[in-house]
Amino acid sequence: MSRFSIMPVLCRLFLFLPALLIFLSPELLVAEMPGKKGEKSTQKQASPKVFTLEEGIADDVVLPFVPAKPRSPMEQQKIDSAAWYMTGRMREARNDFVGAYEAYKKAMEDNPNSLEIYRVLIRLASGLDKTEEAIEYAQKAVELDPGDYELMRKLGLHMAGQGRFEEAVNFLEKASQSPSIDKKSGVYVIIKHDQANLYERLGKKEEAAKCWEVVFQALTKPDDFTFEFNTREQLEAKQGKLFERIGQSFLETDRLKLAVEAFNKAAESQKGRPGILKYHLAQVYFRSKQYQQALDSLQSYFDEQLQSKGRKAYEFLAEILAALNESDELIPRLEKLAAKDKYNRTLHYYLAEQYGEAGRFADAEKTYLESIGESSDVDGLAGLLSLYEKNKKYDKLITTLSQIVQSGDGIRRIQSDLQKMSKDKELVSALVAEAEKQKEKDPPGVDVFSGFLIAKLAAEAGDNKAAGEFYQFAIDAAGKHSKPQIRGNWTLLILQEYSQLLREEDKYGELSELLQKAVENPLLAPQRINLMSFLADARERNGETAAALKVNEEARQAAPRYPMLDYQHAWIYYHARDWDNAIEQMQSFIKKYPQQKERIYQIKMMLSNTYVQKGDILKGEKVLEEMLAEDPSNPSINNDLGYLYADQGKNLEKAEKMIRIALKSEPDNMAYLDSMGWVLFKLKKYEEALTYLEKASKLPGGGDSTILDHLADCYHELNKNEQARELWKKALDAARKASPPDSKLIDQLQQKLSQ
Repeated sequence: MSRFSIMPVLCRLFLFLPALLIFLSPELLVAEMPGKKGEKSTQKQASPKVFTLEEGIADDVVLPFVPAKPRSPMEQQKIDSAAWYMTGRMREARNDFVGAYEAYKKAMEDNPNSLEIYRVLIRLASGLDKTEEAIEYAQKAVELDPGDYELMRKLGLHMAGQGRFEEAVNFLEKASQSPSIDKKSGVYVIIKHDQANLYERLGKKEEAAKCWEVVFQALTKPDDFTFEFNTREQLEAKQGKLFERIGQSFLETDRLKLAVEAFNKAAESQKGRPGILKYHLAQVYFRSKQYQQALDSLQSYFDEQLQSKGRKAYEFLAEILAALNESDELIPRLEKLAAKDKYNRTLHYYLAEQYGEAGRFADAEKTYLESIGESSDVDGLAGLLSLYEKNKKYDKLITTLSQIVQSGDGIRRIQSDLQKMSKDKELVSALVAEAEKQKEKDPPGVDVFSGFLIAKLAAEAGDNKAAGEFYQFAIDAAGKHSKPQIRGNWTLLILQEYSQLLREEDKYGELSELLQKAVENPLLAPQRINLMSFLADARERNGETAAALKVNEEARQAAPRYPMLDYQHAWIYYHARDWDNAIEQMQSFIKKYPQQKERIYQIKMMLSNTYVQKGDILKGEKVLEEMLAEDPSNPSINNDLGYLYADQGKNLEKAEKMIRIALKSEPDNMAYLDSMGWVLFKLKKYEEALTYLEKASKLPGGGDSTILDHLADCYHELNKNEQARELWKKALDAARKASPPDSKLIDQLQQKLSQ
């Protein structure tokens, strides 16, 4: 049959298919385009029309289907739901997953009790990274079918992956209690395994132990359970460690008989290592207060020279000896163990630590140094660092700091130690004083690495003068280093940290000088464009607009298609309050980089404020209104436009709603709190406004002159005039110190104070 001859038959089939399906059952899925909710089929019959082959349709007369009985709103909703469902299926078949997801959502709106729709939505939402929506649909599906333990388990594991352990364990508990689950099945055992893991994370030891009992029974009596092959294989693959973990859980919850059984099973799985079993039995004896038996059993673990329990084994030894009132035996016992096990660093470091605690500095230092050897082992160096710190050996401490930095991962490993040291201002002061002496030696006793860490410690301790001095020393030392990699990489690293310190102190003059040297440094040539950008920023913030523009222009000539530099060009004019040039450069940027969506967004936000500052408020509003039309839920746009309305005293109810949208996204955002306080002030809700404005003023950056001015206005309206006057003074002082100062705001504040 030719293509043309089959068309009339197919057309008739598709036209009458919806009617045929509805006739068979209104519940069936119908490939009909969705109508409005509750809309009845009230169309008048159209006049018959004859279609010719030229039009591509057979010449049959087709009459529209009109049901004998008009559909009820509920029936229409079901049909609409079915149509949207089929639309989703078709879109999904074309790999239009976003479109399919939207169609399924509409199907769900018309039929909110369809389990099948929720299952499809869960699958697509997960694939599209819409995690919260997937969870929401899964929860609804579970409500519709409480017996679906597989879905509940998946939901629990998904929440666990997000760190929502309380919710996760609740869903797993529901899954394990489902009336549909076979409590002798492998699935049930795995759910209990997952529950136990989560309970342990939550510190609920008793609940975890109850779950482990099920897993333990399944592992020791597998014939009592109907395991799927994969489930059995999954558990048996890790049963050695699993038995040990289960035993530990039983031990901690005083299930001592079960603990011994589990530890015995662990020993059987870990063939040829009876010492591990003895270690665990020592724990059981200790829990039973049979301390001598615990000591004897632990000694069997030591006799095998095992290291799998690490430092915990020696801490356990100290605990047993303390229970036996024999703590003075700890060091002699450790010395005997160390003499037999020369390559066990963990043991030797623990012994050195005990020497240190006993005040035997020389023995402790010797033990650390002999164990570390040429290895630069960070654990040993960290112990040595603590020893030198405790005994105020600052010169040796400086050398150890250098070794730790050079070990590779050292700084991360001792991060907590450095934080603790930085809080001890007396220690930092003594360390800085010693470093001052050491750097005057020839060769200096401080190098690039120790200098860098001393600078960081000083900065954390609030001694910015010393921090700046040692950052500069470290930069100079890096530049003279024999290794090219250190000369380049370390110079850049130290420069970044020193620059951050100067920014935090608003020392943009010093920062400009530092960055100017960096721009001229041949070692940093690969970073020259970025450094010039930072230099232009520092120059402008230091009030050197012409110099900033010059540096920016030089950078733009070197990198003519670098959007960030063109953005900075516009920003310099904006920051300098050169509104006309700022507008010209912003508009130029929008035309030049239409694909730079994020930057254009920032530019338009600046452009709106520029128009407002220039006095053309309507243009400023228009920019924001156009942006809001494209992105109606954007918090920043809602806040800025709402604030603009409030500042003019117009559209106040609308402005309040917009600012609440922003505040809902970030309840502690200082700018949003100020905007909310200001619109409530304009609405004459002074007490409510005060709450938001006071909160804004107490946040970091809350000393902003505008926020203080708003808060003072609010106090004034509440007849708290002395508080208002003090705040206006602070606001005026802040406005005068701003770079560049806002002359209009300064005049307003002076006028308020004079009145």
